[in-house]
Amino acid sequence: MVRVDGYVHHTGDHCGSTSLRNLAGRYDWGVDEPTCFGLAAGLGFTYFELARAPHRGFFGRPLWIEDAFFEHLGIGYERWQPGIAAEPDTDDERWAAVVDRLRDRTAAGDPVMVFTDIFHLEYFDTGTHFAPHTILVVDVDGDEVVLSDSEFDAVQRVPIPDLRAAMGSDAVFDLGYRHLVVTDPEPTVDLATAARAAIETTADAMLDPNRRDRPLGRGSHGLDGIRAFADDLPAWTDLPDPQWTARFAYQNVERRGTGGGAFRSLYARFLHRMIAELPELDPALAERTAAIADDWTSIGETLKTASELDRATDSEFPELLADASDAIRGVADREERLARDLLEAVSN
Repeated sequence: MVRVDGYVHHTGDHCGSTSLRNLAGRYDWGVDEPTCFGLAAGLGFTYFELARAPHRGFFGRPLWIEDAFFEHLGIGYERWQPGIAAEPDTDDERWAAVVDRLRDRTAAGDPVMVFTDIFHLEYFDTGTHFAPHTILVVDVDGDEVVLSDSEFDAVQRVPIPDLRAAMGSDAVFDLGYRHLVVTDPEPTVDLATAARAAIETTADAMLDPNRRDRPLGRGSHGLDGIRAFADDLPAWTDLPDPQWTARFAYQNVERRGTGGGAFRSLYARFLHRMIAELPELDPALAERTAAIADDWTSIGETLKTASELDRATDSEFPELLADASDAIRGVADREERLARDLLEAVSN
């Protein structure tokens, strides 16, 4: 634990929910990381193509969870990204305005949530583009920013130009210097009401992503995204480096801040915590979510095994992809039933 001007840095499972949990500590909201993840409607799915290796990617969460967390709890926040308000004319001027905001808000004691591509953050030491990775700017010190990142025990100091590259990346999604800051930290919605709304949002986003007025970004989303993943998986043998694609997919299930089981384990922990708050929530729903997380972990292991074969031309490689594809279709069916049951539970 490291203290920076009254802010306490903690690590956690997932970048977004850990950043929210650390804000919860700063503003005394009294919620842990799984609760933050659930209140943010964190369970979801997005499947997309990439122009460069690994050529395919997916997230087990929606892209808008941080905004949803504040809205479900009725916490005042400000979101900035291109197109929302009048902007300076040039990219240099836009970035200068971002830096001014970072300085002003952190000087006032308000951490700023930023969305980054880890490729441009030297402390990750990676050659892979991966975004959006959510972190908090907790100070601007001369020509450096101080970052609170869920994956590192200590805060990180980064040159301002490196943060610009990370926040301005469009290699995975167009980040466009997007950032959030809390403007009124007093929640106006009680925990039980917020949890019901968040569960409803989660189920809706899985069943029909377009039902909610949320920026989806490119790719396939919700249950459609899971099924698109299953359908596309056998064709990965035709990609330039299918073993790396399979390895990256395994990482997106079990590593890269998912908390295990493509974020399903983290969401199961949220549902377990909400049983005491929501009498209508059947404990079996949390158990089913945990079982689905285990299914995803098994799928990840199949993809990992495929990635570790001597070569992708091995006859076992397409067999493993086919096995994973079948398993994903089965999981999609179970997730659809779970989403419908969750929606029914909190809507009655």
